[in-house]
Amino acid sequence: MIESVFKLGKMFGENAGKTDYDYIKAENVIIIEFDENGEFSKVDQEKFTTEKLSKYFYKKAKGSNPPSLSPTLNLNKEVGKTLRNLKTILKKILDTLEDLQDQKGITLVSNILKALDQEGLENVIKERMSKESAILTIKVGDKYVGDIDFLVKAILTAASDEGKDSKSVGVCAFCLQEKEISGDISPFKFYTIDKPGYITGGFNKKEAYKNFPICYECKDYIKIGREKIENFLKFSIYGNTYYIIPDFVIEDEYVKNEILNILFNQDFRNIKLTESQHKKLMSSNEEILDLLIESKDVMTLDFLFLEKTNSAEVINLHIQDIYPSRLKELFEAKDKVEAVVEKPFTYAVMYKFFSKTDKKKRNDDLIKYFFELLDKTFRSIRVDEKFLINFLLRQIRDALSPEDLKENIYKDVIKDAYGVFLFIKLTTKEVKMEDVKENLREEAKSIEEFVERLPALDSATKKALFLMGVLTEYILTTQYLKGMKAKPFMKKLNGLKMNANDVRGLLPEIRNKLEEYEEYGPNIAKIFSLASNYLAIEDSLQKMSIEELNFYFALGMGMYDAISKKFIFVKKEENNEEQA
Repeated sequence: MIESVFKLGKMFGENAGKTDYDYIKAENVIIIEFDENGEFSKVDQEKFTTEKLSKYFYKKAKGSNPPSLSPTLNLNKEVGKTLRNLKTILKKILDTLEDLQDQKGITLVSNILKALDQEGLENVIKERMSKESAILTIKVGDKYVGDIDFLVKAILTAASDEGKDSKSVGVCAFCLQEKEISGDISPFKFYTIDKPGYITGGFNKKEAYKNFPICYECKDYIKIGREKIENFLKFSIYGNTYYIIPDFVIEDEYVKNEILNILFNQDFRNIKLTESQHKKLMSSNEEILDLLIESKDVMTLDFLFLEKTNSAEVINLHIQDIYPSRLKELFEAKDKVEAVVEKPFTYAVMYKFFSKTDKKKRNDDLIKYFFELLDKTFRSIRVDEKFLINFLLRQIRDALSPEDLKENIYKDVIKDAYGVFLFIKLTTKEVKMEDVKENLREEAKSIEEFVERLPALDSATKKALFLMGVLTEYILTTQYLKGMKAKPFMKKLNGLKMNANDVRGLLPEIRNKLEEYEEYGPNIAKIFSLASNYLAIEDSLQKMSIEELNFYFALGMGMYDAISKKFIFVKKEENNEEQA
């Protein structure tokens, strides 16, 4: 993965080894201005522009304390904390100037530090702030940080000390040349040498370069590659940040240029996203995966889910070597699912079932399962069905609670659960794409044909449970229309924790209730008869777990609307037309 980032850096890094400052981005710049002697002058503001990057001279620190080596840093909403960081940075610069014996610089920085202690400065900066992002920097006279030679020299001296504990002469892992290297200058913070597992020879940092030897020029290439990814290929799904990292495996210049435009030319990308119907696979409207599926297999994509905590980075998931042709299969599975459940489907739907034990919880305590399913569906690895059903049914049961039942959302939750179930079955090839008809409801001539074609109902018992769910939802809908908003028949379902005997006993109760409401017409009778016949053909209820029984039963409740339009009410409408 880092090799791919390095290649991107080489592709775009004309200034690698030449540009001393790091990239930073914001909407505004808040400037604390001082006179030539370091006395406070005023706080000013200007619009951020990349043309002044060399003047802002931002230089990111390896750690987070301070977050920058230069007196240019991101302006935190806690202005007091940002000012404290600025003072810490200037004190470190002062120490470096003392080592360099730069008396002029020592005097000026000392005066600036004193001026920063003046009362009311924090409030003045707050008045300049808006909702837009900003950086904080200083100016001395009319000179920015990058225009002041002694500041630049002090900053670069501090930067050159980074990685010094692991410096040596050796062969760089990227350019394969023998030069000065370090094992502690990676731009990625998920690699560290402060833990025994990362260090050859235990805690001896001087030996760490043997694990990950990088020369300082190649470090710049990796840094440039990462900046490109941060700026163009960073996306999010429910707050979980992921990066798309491309790696070209075939040098087809025409195709490569087209892809590079999609990846790194924002104007070109925006045109592409709006010229045709944009499809989402993950969740973001800005995602570009549907633009890449026709790109031939000239490249692979890595998906890196990275969590940042203070100064550390943790890899939650790294999916490697995904070809555009595999993306195309995922989109095809998405289309098939949407055709069956008649609802939009993305990985965001899956996230809702595999992120929290309780939707009211603040933290995603189940997120590891979501990442596991992402990985397996991308790489077509089988998922245990019982594991799936347990999670999906838990959310369905929650939707039947008295609180949620009033909102009548359970059918949507069930359809989403079926969508997740079917998507996983399709992407792991347990259900064949060609077996799922995109116009299933329109093509089916009868309820029996519809159920026979419905994906994942692969036994007569599952079909029987499904149809019982349909009939139950018909009763619940009837009760609601009769003004019984609590839907009393729902109590018969035991919170979808029915066992085999409960299900068998429910079938005659369904018929009795339908007859009581005078709703046992020809179409309903046909569905009831079909459910009974399926159970007669194969009654394996006793062999199924309670979760399986109730899941397939619930699917019928969720799919009721699609069935009722075609196979329950259609004859009534035709009869009414004839009478008219």
